[in-house]
Amino acid sequence: MRSNECVDLIYLQTAAPDASAKVYDFRMRQTENRRQRRIRALEHENALLAGVLSETSSEIARLRMLLTAP
Repeated sequence: MRSNECVDLIYLQTAAPDASAKVYDFRMRQTENRRQRRIRALEHENALLAGVLSETSSEIARLRMLLTAP
């Protein structure tokens, strides 16, 4: 599936100072997009794990109460 977002081209200076061709690098932009997607995925996973940790802590407390009840 292709994104409708505008692709930002990153202009690279050519190696030779007399070269007249402009060089654009799509890989740098793709790498940055992948990095940002991975960061968002990790933030989401972190939020899910924090929720599980909270639920687990409250469940442990509830089970301790049940075990100590006469």
